[in-house]
Amino acid sequence: MSTIYRFIEDPAATSSVRQWFKALPVPPEETETDRAIVLYFRAFGQLAYTAAGAIDPKASPVVMLYLPRELRGALWSVGEVHFLPSALKASFPELHKINTAFAKWLRQFETVFSNKPGGPSDWNYYLEGSVKNYDPPVFGLPSGYHAIQNGQYFISDGESDAVVDRVCSSLRLRGVDCA
Repeated sequence: MSTIYRFIEDPAATSSVRQWFKALPVPPEETETDRAIVLYFRAFGQLAYTAAGAIDPKASPVVMLYLPRELRGALWSVGEVHFLPSALKASFPELHKINTAFAKWLRQFETVFSNKPGGPSDWNYYLEGSVKNYDPPVFGLPSGYHAIQNGQYFISDGESDAVVDRVCSSLRLRGVDCA
């Protein structure tokens, strides 16, 4: 079972999350895809492949990093980090230690949303689409926390065009220019 972390930060700035991974004693190799950065921890094991020849993320020491991005001029997507290997602690103990350290690092930042009872709700107005439908809390890194305090709207990464259209229509009624 994968572990997912969510965060907000300014998509135009250097990512604090990406820098955190780059600063590790043995940083991962980065491969950029259309939407994500694959972080491969070669020192922890080889890549495993499926029968179809694709990388098997559940059996490989990889982490997926989805950086925030700007959508239609008014929305920023919520960033995500996915630790994908199954049985992480048993399969890749060193990657499990990185997962634990990353969780500890992320918890130092303000939680802007959590589904847990009594979780913060001060910023719910600025969270659009399905961003509030997921269990992992959303942490506000400094640039993202500052942005939400100043009225920046956020949406889940990977929302369909139809959802983004609907959110933009709603934002226009609030006087927000959503191209």
